[in-house]
Amino acid sequence: MDIVDKLNTDVLVIGGGGAGLCAAISSKKEGAEVIMISKSLPGRANNTAISDGSFSAATGLWDERDTPEQHFSDTLATGRGINRPDMVRTMTSGAPEQVGKLLSYGVPLQKKDDGKLKTFSLPGHSVARNLVTEKSSGIEFTLPLFNCAQKLGVKFLAGVFVVRLCRSEQGGIAGALVIDPARQGLILIQARATVLATGGAGHIYSHTNNAPGTTGDGYALALYSGIQLTDMEFVQYYPTCLLNSSPVKAMAIYEVLVYRGGARLLNSLGENIALRHGLKDNSSMTRDAVTLAIAKEIKEGRGINGGVWMDLSTIPADKIGRFQKFVRGSQGQTRFLVAPAAHFFMGGLLANELGETGIEGLYSAGEVNGGVHGANRLGGNALTEAWVYGDITGRLAAQHSRRKKKNYIAENLQLIIKNLKACTEAKGHVLVEEVGRELQYLMWEKAGVIRTRERLNEMIGDLEELKEKLSETRANDFNSLIKKLETRNMLLVGEAIVLAALSRKESRGAHYREDFPNEGGEKSISSTCVKLNNRQEMIISKIYNVN
Repeated sequence: MDIVDKLNTDVLVIGGGGAGLCAAISSKKEGAEVIMISKSLPGRANNTAISDGSFSAATGLWDERDTPEQHFSDTLATGRGINRPDMVRTMTSGAPEQVGKLLSYGVPLQKKDDGKLKTFSLPGHSVARNLVTEKSSGIEFTLPLFNCAQKLGVKFLAGVFVVRLCRSEQGGIAGALVIDPARQGLILIQARATVLATGGAGHIYSHTNNAPGTTGDGYALALYSGIQLTDMEFVQYYPTCLLNSSPVKAMAIYEVLVYRGGARLLNSLGENIALRHGLKDNSSMTRDAVTLAIAKEIKEGRGINGGVWMDLSTIPADKIGRFQKFVRGSQGQTRFLVAPAAHFFMGGLLANELGETGIEGLYSAGEVNGGVHGANRLGGNALTEAWVYGDITGRLAAQHSRRKKKNYIAENLQLIIKNLKACTEAKGHVLVEEVGRELQYLMWEKAGVIRTRERLNEMIGDLEELKEKLSETRANDFNSLIKKLETRNMLLVGEAIVLAALSRKESRGAHYREDFPNEGGEKSISSTCVKLNNRQEMIISKIYNVN
């Protein structure tokens, strides 16, 4: 296993989704040389690309009350007091500017007959401020962004896996070591500044609607680099994903079907689940509330084959065809089974309001960040965060690269390579894929929507056993080595979630403890942090008085 190439650049962007593409574009516009690396094709197989093509911004088009300050208040309210206000203000104040930038990049947004942008309402927003692409497709964001980045001269390296963020002699980040299976070796990329935009970790759960490859790599890279993660117990589950055999669940967009269309969620007794759980006001149907209601129905025996009914029969006949298009794969049905699936991570890197991580030369943007969304994310804010923080961190990284004339990697590369080789020499008979599937199943069962101390403690023991199993798995080629390292990352992120969930002895937002079903009051308004110590053991702490 050898280093087959060495590359140098001003700015390295890790991640090929919306946040990474915005970072690459703003860095390039600032005059930096930029290399973007990703596990899959940039602009294609990522959560931005498979999204419903919507984001929130206070444009004031629909209502004069639609201001960044009101967007700020709505976001804090949904986050249940855990959000970092400085980060929220960065997002909400920066969102209107991003609308114009996206249009200039060629993103097609829906417009009315008079040429003004259309806005839509979502639960939790006090006014209609959601903007949507013409075909309600995330690819309408990512392909124009990718084309723009290409025209500006951003260089792309796809199909690679980041092994390690590399330190400089001064302790900052000086680039990354990556595996390139196509070239059967390692590539060392030296950079004056790096933007981490790797997305979330939905695939540590057996039920998710995330794109393949969302395995928490950015969180793991941060932990191995000594950076704290915050709020990892807060995992958002999308409440109404279609029950089918696909590992990536398609969404039945309840914000449109139920909130706007009048469809119903029904249990096995035919009861309206929203009414049964006190969700009488449509604006109260935020994702955490609907997810918990459905999960309780299933757990208490009123589900149907692990789900509940989404019933469209109450939508008027002349409108139902228009609403059915929001159910991918429903084939025109008026009733189908839905259930929650892992959707978004509110937690992530403990960065500041500009995406600076506290380590010189390293910035973070998008879902890999923690702090913006608190205990529960407001619908439409995921891509807003990606646009705003991608733009800011890309620009800051370029400015830093101009100030940093030299940034040499000081890692013991031979030791890293020796450890990678050791990963390929295990002689066990267990397949890496088996370890991954077992982790996903156990995380869903014991650290999913409904949690208890007993199940979380069991999960800690399960994680230790899975680590041992993984150490014995074979990795006979570069692709299987990547799979093994990915699974190691998943185990690390799983541990962060479980420890954080154990430490939060209350229910708040997307985190529900059956043994502590209520919010814990003012003393619980704190953020949970995890990090690795010198012995690579995970330790946990609290940051109080977040607001």
